[in-house]
Amino acid sequence: MSESTSSDSPIILRKQGVITHIELNNPKRRNALSREMTTLLADALREAHADEDCRVIVLSGRGEHFCAGGDVSAMQAERPILGSRQRIEHAHHIVRLLAAGPKPVVCAVEGVAFGLGMSLALACDVVVAAEGSSMCAVFNKVGLVPDMGIMWTLAQRVGVPKAKQLFFSAEVLDQSTAQTLGLIDHGAAKTCALAVAFERAEPFCSAAPMPIALIKAAYAKGFGSLEDALRAEVDYQPALYLSEDHQEGVKAFFEKRKPSFKGK
Repeated sequence: MSESTSSDSPIILRKQGVITHIELNNPKRRNALSREMTTLLADALREAHADEDCRVIVLSGRGEHFCAGGDVSAMQAERPILGSRQRIEHAHHIVRLLAAGPKPVVCAVEGVAFGLGMSLALACDVVVAAEGSSMCAVFNKVGLVPDMGIMWTLAQRVGVPKAKQLFFSAEVLDQSTAQTLGLIDHGAAKTCALAVAFERAEPFCSAAPMPIALIKAAYAKGFGSLEDALRAEVDYQPALYLSEDHQEGVKAFFEKRKPSFKGK
């Protein structure tokens, strides 16, 4: 394992083989995301996506909690409209990097994933949550609309009517309820979310990277109809037919062995 950032940085990036682990490191504030952390998280995600050796990203929080949301202390400061718009748009880079970036992202949730923390988790491709963890779209309790893409990502998992109910009520969801609703893909014992997340990341290490990147891009763009899905196939599949990985997959099939994909 190699560590690319200092252990006292608010965002820590570590490399473990082809897995890149990004950790929110503000445990005294339950990993509430400050403005500095927002910038550093976006930078870390860009680095991971640009790394040719990285096949999958694992996102977690240091300590007992994943992320309690935005930094409430910053909410007490005066926020003019123009500056607020710029900060929101800056934070949107994170959502795009998680949901539409080429590398799959596995999220490990311990403790709370509230507000922005829930938004981060649901923007990931795979969500692992430990016993005792909880999620809450808490925005309404502080007089705000849901942000960081969660109005889209939550509806993708539970449908629009249920998403609206959860936004209106700001109901706290325990792990069992969240998993039943489909917000969590895999459960874990308390304190074991990160270990399970690494287990769930393992299959991506040997999978073909290019189809995964294109599948993510297609779903992030959205399918309004069957024709949209068929058009995506026409756009993506011919290029993949010409890829080295496709040839390797076919060759491995006939040779009855596991393929060795290179992302080319």
